[in-house]
Order: sequence, then structure tokens, then C-alpha cells
Amino acid sequence: MSAPAAQILLNEIKRLNEDGQNGVLALSHNHERVDVFFREGMIEAVSSNIQEHRLGRYLVKDGSVNARDLDIAETDAKKLKILIGDAVARHGLLFQAEVGAAVRCQAVDLLEHAFKNGFFVESFTNSLRSFFAPARITFAHLLLELSRSNPVLFEEDAGLCISVIEGFDLSPLPWYPEELSVLAELMQPNTFEAVVKATSLDATTVRRIFGVLQRLRVITTKKVDESEMANTTSVLKKDPLAFEHLIPVVRNAVLNERLEVAKSSASFTSEQFKNLKVQISEANSESALKVLTVSSPEPQDGKSLISANLAFSFAMDPGRRVIIVDCDLRSPSLEKYLGVTSDPGVLQYMENSLGPFCYMRRFENLYFMTAGGTASNPIEILTMHKMKQLIDYLRKEFDTIILDAPPYSPISDARIVTGMSDGLIMVLRRGKTSYTSTDRAFKSIDPKKLLGVVLNDVKAMMFHTYHEFDYYNYGSNRRSNSEKRKIANKNYLKT
Repeated sequence: MSAPAAQILLNEIKRLNEDGQNGVLALSHNHERVDVFFREGMIEAVSSNIQEHRLGRYLVKDGSVNARDLDIAETDAKKLKILIGDAVARHGLLFQAEVGAAVRCQAVDLLEHAFKNGFFVESFTNSLRSFFAPARITFAHLLLELSRSNPVLFEEDAGLCISVIEGFDLSPLPWYPEELSVLAELMQPNTFEAVVKATSLDATTVRRIFGVLQRLRVITTKKVDESEMANTTSVLKKDPLAFEHLIPVVRNAVLNERLEVAKSSASFTSEQFKNLKVQISEANSESALKVLTVSSPEPQDGKSLISANLAFSFAMDPGRRVIIVDCDLRSPSLEKYLGVTSDPGVLQYMENSLGPFCYMRRFENLYFMTAGGTASNPIEILTMHKMKQLIDYLRKEFDTIILDAPPYSPISDARIVTGMSDGLIMVLRRGKTSYTSTDRAFKSIDPKKLLGVVLNDVKAMMFHTYHEFDYYNYGSNRRSNSEKRKIANKNYLKT
């Protein structure tokens, strides 16, 4: 596609985004058609009559779903008159967040196809359509993906100082960990050589990232002489990391309905978590409690949802910086409840040399680190010195850290996680947690760290609420690890 034609199409998408339009932008080329669906200016989905780019075929090609399972899901989708993504999730082939990730990848690929193959704007029709897992791609996000797909290497120059443009908010974009590592070094003026050294990334990778940042006009460069360079490099930061301008804010999360505190902050259930927060704060007045572990004697006692709801409750406090970390490397669930992809997270941090902040994300005021997947050797990973370094780092940057630990029985992972925390909250489930497991768990913990017990699955008293606490189920309706498939993210830095 010629550069002028591509710019016309890009300008139209930018206009629709800035105007907050709702509708369908129809693009065509020969017999091929691409429809771009907008809601309030954001790209919700992109569909096409090109068979290999249809979502179902895309999932098979990507390896997320096998062809046989897809055929069954497509049959049900036609019968129930629902979207294929909804049918795939109903069959347990993917979580809703994973469908959303696939929809975003498909949308970007289709738009790249349109740009490269001479598609032109045919029409725009004002309308509004709902999608099971919307892509919610902004114009800035689209530009980022287009820049990544054809990166131009940055030209090194020993006399250049590079920095992020002052006041540029980086958080709305879904940066890769490597990009975040570089951006952190550019929050104040820095040199190319210094960034390579500080991030431990190879020079070619940093050149690719600089090239993307330059095309997005995120960074500015300034030519300086040797004396000025010496003065600049001598005063280079280390200022505290500006989390609110750097850590990616997830804007397409699909929160689980059981996250009552986030979904309905005035409900009776939310009030119980506020009461729990107050009790923890009162205990904090007697001894410093920054890192809290939440666990249970057995699986399916509800500790993960207790962790997530409690984290949201703490995050409501003005000025309090809160992070929840999924330390359950055997059966992680934080991504399921927040409706996000599983990585980047703890496992990726443990496997790489980049700083911990590179593997964080944020939903509104709540920061989080998912487990990043499952591990075959969780005890070995949790006992690594790097895990302790992570907790020490979080202590410096956050006011409250909640560690969602595995259950105490029949494994010892939770004891390791509790050992890194200031206090433990034990979750028992009424009518489910056995006395034997409870007794074994309490014998294995440090009594000085036990803050208290949360009794879960308790019937709410009449007139107090319409809700019951019977929806906290650890790992319920979860696919087994052998069945779990992962959306493969394209990364221009992986060669």
C-alpha cells in the first residue's frame, strides 16, 4: 500500500478515536473486506471475510485451540447465535481474558493486512455492537503495534542524550518488560551506552526499542559536547520510579463477578472486607505489617478471592500504594479473577535480569503481579534469593503487599511464602475445611505471624444482605494444567 493511502486510512482511524465515535468502518480491497468496530473511539473488534483471518481459524493457526474443539464450538455458536469467542470460553477452551488477547492480536494483524494490501475506506456506519471479549485498542496502542511490526534500528551516537518527553504518560500502553526497562532509564536524560549497561539488554535489542520509541515520538534527543555529557551523566538519577506514569494500566480487564469489592463497593460483602482491613490496620498500629500472606489449610477454601477482594479494599484508601502478588505457582488464579493474561508475572521476573517493575501491571489503583504461569519446581523458585529480593523491593515501593500463597496442605510452598511476610491470614471454609488439615496447618505456622482467621462460606444474616458468601471457590471450574493453552504473543524483540 502506498504511503499516502496508508496515511489516509491511519488518519481516519485517528479521527474516529479522537471523536469517540461508535460504529463500523468498512474497508475493502478487490473481493476482500475488513470491518473495524468502534465503541467510544476504541477499536472493539476487527472482522473479515478472509478465511485465514477469521477468529476461529486464527485460534487454530496460533495453536490456542485445536481444529476439532473449534468445530464443536462453532456448531454451538451457530445454534445459540453467539460469537465464536463466547462459545470457545463456554467450552472451557480459553478464559475470557485469553479470548480478549486473541481478539487483540487478530485485530492488529487484520489492520496490518489492510495497510499493506491497498485497502481503502468504503464507508462508516454509526451503530453500536457488544462483544464478548472486546479488544479495546486505542489509536496510540495501534501505532505501537504497527511500529513494533516493522522496527527501525536507532542510530547510535555517543554525543546524544535521550529522554522521555516531559509529561508523557506511558501507562495507557501495553509495554513489553524489555521496553519498560529501557523507559525507566529514560525518565531522565541518559545515553545509549548507559541504558545498555543499566538494563543488561544487548545493544541490538535496545536499538530496536529506541527505534519504536522514536517513531512513536515518546523520546527526545539532544546533542551535547563532552563536558556537558560528563555533567549530565554525573547527575543521572536514581529518583524513585514514577509508577503512575510507567506501569501499564490494563483497560480491557474483565473482572470476575465474585470480586465484590471492585464490582459493588457499597455491598454488604464489600463492607465485610472493609471491616477486615480496619482490623488489620489496628494490628498494624502495634507492629509493622507491610507484607501480608493469605493462605488456607486446603485447596478450594477461597483464599485467592479473599486475597483479591482484600487487595481492592486496601487500594481504595487515598494515597495508599497496594500490590497483590500471585505466589501460587502450582495453580495460579489471579489472572482468572482480574481477567488478564497470565504473563508477564513472577515466573518471567525470576527467569530474566530485568527489574521487578517490568513485570507489574495495574488495574485502576491496584498494582498486581500474576504468577506468570505454572512451574514444575515451585519450591526451588520460591526459595531463590531473587524471590527475597523481590519482596524487599516491594517493601520500599508499596504501602501494602498481599501475597496470595498456595494452601498449606499437602505442600510446603505456603510456609516459604509466609516466611517472607509480616503476617498471615488463614482462610477456613465452613463445612469444607477438614479439622485434620486445619490442625496440621496451624501446627506448621509461626504463631507470632498469625493475624487471624477468616471464616469463609458463611451464610449472611437476614436483612443484612441479598448475598451469600458461598461463591469463594479456590480453583473451581478451572481447567487442568494439561488442558491449559496459552495465546502466543508476537514480540519483535524475540529473534
